[in-house]
Amino acid sequence: MTNTITPLVHGLIIGKSAEQYNLFFEKVLEQDSFLPESIMTDFETGTIKSVKDMLPNILRKGYLSHFSQAVCRQVQSKGLTTKYNEDESFRLNVKQLIDLAVTPLHQIITGVDIICDQFNDDVDDLLEYFQKTCIGEPKRSGTGRKKPQFDHKLWNIHDRVVTTVPRTNNSVEGWHNTFANRVAISHPAIVKLGEKIRREQSKFEMDITKILQGHDIKTKKACYRKFDERITRLTDSFVPTQLDQFLKNMASNITF
Repeated sequence: MTNTITPLVHGLIIGKSAEQYNLFFEKVLEQDSFLPESIMTDFETGTIKSVKDMLPNILRKGYLSHFSQAVCRQVQSKGLTTKYNEDESFRLNVKQLIDLAVTPLHQIITGVDIICDQFNDDVDDLLEYFQKTCIGEPKRSGTGRKKPQFDHKLWNIHDRVVTTVPRTNNSVEGWHNTFANRVAISHPAIVKLGEKIRREQSKFEMDITKILQGHDIKTKKACYRKFDERITRLTDSFVPTQLDQFLKNMASNITF
């Protein structure tokens, strides 16, 4: 079986609350014994809560692309865009924060301590956000950390890199953009939208048949394939005593 992403379910949801997602999952579960090994979502509170409630025994992960975008937005909101564009050292350090998502889970705290020591004092607001949201603020007692908003296991995808399974939702967003272009209008009538979805589903069923027959129906662009290969090589060659260099090497491959 090829490592191919194929849409199987299309959902039209009127909101982003946990209740709306619960209704969606209930409908899916009514049709089939839906039991994936893992599920990737964005970092919306409603999505995370719904997946936790409806699929409690499933491994939950957040998209790497959304994780990096969240850090990028904070750089912008803290007024650090110019500094990021002009200060090479600062830019490298920000990218190393994102690198923690592909760092072995048990090395995250050591890694963030290394990175924070490399920042100047004028970015305390950014680091405070990152600690509170993703790492856990140090306790006043000096031992241990508070619980972060997002657990390490949610945003760390080192295990997915090692097993060469998707880290982002780029393929889903790519399909969504293509589908939107095919529909051609922003708010189509439900009948027209349904017809477009049926046509897409027919194509996907043909793709699934080809996959089962051993065909490789889709391949990534060479640039993305080479990027994946570099990330996998770096991850496979990780040495705990060289964590600092690992973070710098990974940072050289990140662009945003």
